[in-house]
Amino acid sequence: MVPSPSSPTRPPPPRRPRMNSKDIPRTYSGLYGYGNDLLPFELARNSNTEWVANAGWQLLLTYISVIFMFLLVLLAFFPWNLVWTAVHTIHFFAGMVYMHWIKGSPNFYEQGEMNAMTFWEQLQSTQGTANAQRALLVVPTLLCYAACHFANYDFEISVWNIVLWAVAVLCKLPFMNGVRVLGINRTTGIDDDLKVK
Repeated sequence: MVPSPSSPTRPPPPRRPRMNSKDIPRTYSGLYGYGNDLLPFELARNSNTEWVANAGWQLLLTYISVIFMFLLVLLAFFPWNLVWTAVHTIHFFAGMVYMHWIKGSPNFYEQGEMNAMTFWEQLQSTQGTANAQRALLVVPTLLCYAACHFANYDFEISVWNIVLWAVAVLCKLPFMNGVRVLGINRTTGIDDDLKVK
């Protein structure tokens, strides 16, 4: 049968050297990776962080809306010059617990490969989350500025807000990825090779 001129013909597949499947590195859960580094492959399929990478501007809008709702609720309990400090403090503690304290992933199919990593460490290791990371660095900075500004740069309030901001931003810097200061938040059985002096 001769192909008609309207139907395209496929070119033959390229000749590639074949690799034995036992030579392809795998994780405990059977997923494939390249070289001896399986973690980037695991992180590419991490359901704990993929919602951040795929969310876009809707996530930022929701994030800012929740912060302003807290601001409006706290107006009933605090004077105007302290509301921004209260919002900044709540944001700091919620962010520290969720992003820098809780480890692992809710996905139980990964066989525990993420058990030693916090949410921020997983986010830093995931492709396509640079904009989310920038937003998570800018929002505490803006909250600190607003808290200091609306408190008329009162010394005690400004020091409190700047200390919270410095700790929040320091935890997010790349050189702090995987660091457990003084052994705080160390995972027994995983971080045992790290000696606390």
